[in-house]
Amino acid sequence: MRIEAYSQPELSIVQQVRALERVCQAHDQLKGTLFLDPSLNFSPEIASLLVCYEEDALVGAMTLFAPMQEEAELIGLTHPDFRRRGVFYALLCAAAQQASAFAIPDLLLVCEAQSLDGVATLAALGATPEFSEYSLSYETERNPDDLPVPNGLLLHPATSADLDEMVRISAASFDESLSRAKGFLEQTLHSDHRTQYLARLDGVPVGIGGIGDEEDSTTIFGLAVHPDWQGRGIGRGMIALLLGEMRKSEKRNILIEVNSANANALHLYLSCGFSSTVTNDYYRFPVTRFLPL
Repeated sequence: MRIEAYSQPELSIVQQVRALERVCQAHDQLKGTLFLDPSLNFSPEIASLLVCYEEDALVGAMTLFAPMQEEAELIGLTHPDFRRRGVFYALLCAAAQQASAFAIPDLLLVCEAQSLDGVATLAALGATPEFSEYSLSYETERNPDDLPVPNGLLLHPATSADLDEMVRISAASFDESLSRAKGFLEQTLHSDHRTQYLARLDGVPVGIGGIGDEEDSTTIFGLAVHPDWQGRGIGRGMIALLLGEMRKSEKRNILIEVNSANANALHLYLSCGFSSTVTNDYYRFPVTRFLPL
């Protein structure tokens, strides 16, 4: 068994991982896909993908997503024919060493709720879910033009000149520090696969949101309306405008994620034409749990 780490995986490696993913999706009735875009990690040197080989056969893979230094999200897959041989645990230990090298204290293991083997593996580690997220898919038969957009609401592709305004909106909306908000927004502005937007109402900055392009899908992320401007239909209008931008792409798989505890956002997305497709549970572990003694 050997493990290889990649911060910028080559196409041939990505193709192997996608083939493994399809096998696991069929075996475990998984609906989600691995996030293989490393551009949002806070350091470009972090290994965003770990792969495990038995001789020349790819038997396992794990992604590491760390937009902030506080924690890293991990998703692991093991080929059904190679389970219960320590492949997942070996990848987990390798991910912990990677996180430790960048002073990341916590790991968040992500598992689809219907994955029986995944849930059993995490239960054997003594874990229970800390929180859940829903992945929602836009119903393509719906027409975003039917969603109301407040008069004077416009969506602008953001530049570095908009950073301070966006940081202010993000920090107030997500109850996060200014430095954390700034770090993430700077990464999105410089990403080749992300487009960041600033929403203005009659010229006043009121909201932010972004569009991420994946291999076969496009995703709305970081949608927020400043608390002073909530309750005026701006969030719904921003979704309509973002969907309008996304329709310009040939990709018809339009996604958005929401924390299960955020009932208001979930209700908004469902009422705008999204439906729940995947429930992901998040399990937290300290990095030190998987480091050698």
